[in-house]
Amino acid sequence: MKILVAADDTASGKLVECNRGTDTSKQVAPQLKSIENCFTIPKFNYSSRIKHLINYNYRYFIASRIDGTVSVYDYEEDPSAEKTLAEDEKDELDTKAELFKHLHDYKVPIAASDKPIGLFKLEKLDSILIPYTSGRTFLIYVGDFKFEPFEIELPNESPIEAFAVNPEHENIIAYGGKEVDLKVLELHDEKINSSVFKKDYKKHFNPKVVFAAKNVKNDHLDLRIPIWITNILFFKNDSKNNYKVLTSTHYGHLRIYDSTHGRKPMKNYQVSQDPILTLTFSDEGQKEVIITGPNSLIAKYSLTLIDEKAFKTNSATAGEIVKAVPKLLGKYTGGNTGASYAVEVLENVVAVAGLDRYLRVFDVESRELLARVYLGVEVSSLIVLDDEDEEEEEVKRKREAEVEEDEELWNQLDKEKKKQKTST
Repeated sequence: MKILVAADDTASGKLVECNRGTDTSKQVAPQLKSIENCFTIPKFNYSSRIKHLINYNYRYFIASRIDGTVSVYDYEEDPSAEKTLAEDEKDELDTKAELFKHLHDYKVPIAASDKPIGLFKLEKLDSILIPYTSGRTFLIYVGDFKFEPFEIELPNESPIEAFAVNPEHENIIAYGGKEVDLKVLELHDEKINSSVFKKDYKKHFNPKVVFAAKNVKNDHLDLRIPIWITNILFFKNDSKNNYKVLTSTHYGHLRIYDSTHGRKPMKNYQVSQDPILTLTFSDEGQKEVIITGPNSLIAKYSLTLIDEKAFKTNSATAGEIVKAVPKLLGKYTGGNTGASYAVEVLENVVAVAGLDRYLRVFDVESRELLARVYLGVEVSSLIVLDDEDEEEEEVKRKREAEVEEDEELWNQLDKEKKKQKTST
């Protein structure tokens, strides 16, 4: 397995390579294959820390730093460099860190107090989108470094803590935050492609609100429920005019919105008494989610298996109160302590890291701990590059080669049979 993490303590990254069963907390367990620094900068300071990492088009790696710097790295091995090293019989050099070649830095003009809250790909426009807590949102064209960051004029609301891009319709975004309720916006005409778009950024952007949520009803004491959105996910949806969205809150709620059912959430579930820090779909069908919290919580919940009468309490003013509760499918435990800020699911594994300086990899379904690696740094973001072990990949290659050999053999036999038939 290969996993790339953003190291808060050093404002750089680490590329980790390990196999299933790795556990650096135990001397008798299998140990790391390698761990290498990358994305390093000449001088470390607090504001240069990496907040978000994304992989763009399977080649570029893009990092957003707290000070407004957006760094682009090329992930492509230089075969000529390897050849030179081999010919000169130089000392062996680990090329993993060399794979990340620094190409360019963009500088986004933000205030010192402003912080990035996300980093999103707009593949159709060959661009990335970077929103900040102030509500300012910038677009960067990745295909050409001469283009400066372009600010998209969104409704003036702040502070924003959650932002999402619809993966099926990239011109649709959503945001929310503390006392900023969910809004879904259309940024531009979906028919625009990158060749038309890059000629004039400003001409094509005309953001408009297409859905604005309303707060849930008051509680049993008729007190207003405070708004504080921490995460947003779009559900898969074939219709570009229907918006189905999942949000989490600082108060431990999961809420499902569907624009065809009105502005208030269609479902509102309390799953925790603490803030929900991260929210991630754990399956292709988007029927289950993994959440993390500040107190070591890493748990998986169902969005379809709901007990409508699981929570009951009595109020002197409202009588019996009944609330629906989604089924807890299990917790991921591997000695984790503190908050987890980085979570990514790839195929059947989920990688998690945060304040306790450990990287943990679990099986999504069984929740079995597959690997535990001490990093020595706090982690803000991560990317799972490869979820297969080196041995598994070698076995897979051998199996594919055997299949090809078998096919060639059968093809040859078929040719021989045809020759025999024609000769008779």
